[in-house]
Amino acid sequence: MTSPAVDTVASPSADAEIALRGTGIVVDYKVRGKKPFRAVHGVDIELRRGETLGLVGESGCGKSTTGKSLIQLPAPTGGEVWLGDTKLTGMSQGQLRGLRRRLQLIFQDPIASLNPRRTAQQIVAEPLSLLGTKDPMGRALEVLAQVGVDEQMAKRKPHELSGGQCQRISIARAIAQEPEVLICDEPVSALDVSVQAQVLNLLEKMKAEYQLSMVFISHDLAVVANISDRVAVMYLGRMCEVAPSTALYRAPRHHYTSLLLNSVPKPGQERERTVVSKDHGSMKYDGTGCPFASRCPAATEVCKTTMPDLTTLGPDHQVACHHPIEA
Repeated sequence: MTSPAVDTVASPSADAEIALRGTGIVVDYKVRGKKPFRAVHGVDIELRRGETLGLVGESGCGKSTTGKSLIQLPAPTGGEVWLGDTKLTGMSQGQLRGLRRRLQLIFQDPIASLNPRRTAQQIVAEPLSLLGTKDPMGRALEVLAQVGVDEQMAKRKPHELSGGQCQRISIARAIAQEPEVLICDEPVSALDVSVQAQVLNLLEKMKAEYQLSMVFISHDLAVVANISDRVAVMYLGRMCEVAPSTALYRAPRHHYTSLLLNSVPKPGQERERTVVSKDHGSMKYDGTGCPFASRCPAATEVCKTTMPDLTTLGPDHQVACHHPIEA
């Protein structure tokens, strides 16, 4: 099998420490009777210490797969993942178990990710017990109180709680171990809009109190804009654009990013709309050329045959496009 092209996110400034780094990440899924399906095509991603990196794109673009590969659930088919100076890829399950405390994941479905037979307090206390924490049940109550779950609610099981309450428990379970990195896989998509704001505010509060670095995965650009320092945009397993949140939302340089932003309603604000083809043949992307070529209004022949490198076009702003939008 030929080596995949690699999308490279430019390294941060020399004084910015990298909390989590993935290089050349490839993820293949086995398909019975067929060749493996490649969901992620050689992506590089860097999370700087203390920042929130938003990872966005349509459903099926590979963002959740990328996020889970960073925490080795499962390990990527190719590439490397580094947590600080520690290489995670190639480790045994036993070795990874010893590092799980440093790298935690909040799942998309808050109810399904919790043990239905245990109370909220027991759910949060379990990993603390495994870590040898003194009085894990007492510590669990302290952390639950921090996320707005009182002692009475802590005695209830997941089916007795709302989705928002269950997500608070998921956050408590993650931060109780005092991790360095928190990966949030669509943590508010299953919640009502009114509850989403509460959970987002809670994540910001916990990030500050526990000095977390976060990868925030979502298809909702409005949510990502409010919580992220930088944003990385994916399409069909490739990285399209990476930029500071303000710069990306103000002046996107990739045609796919522009399409996504145009799909977000903005009362009283008009943006020149990007016209794209309705051809969804690109969903069968085989790794050749730009994955957005068949739908891009600026595509030429080179776009169909050559994958563009992720090139720096502005301060901390990288774009993978042969014909980027003019600033």
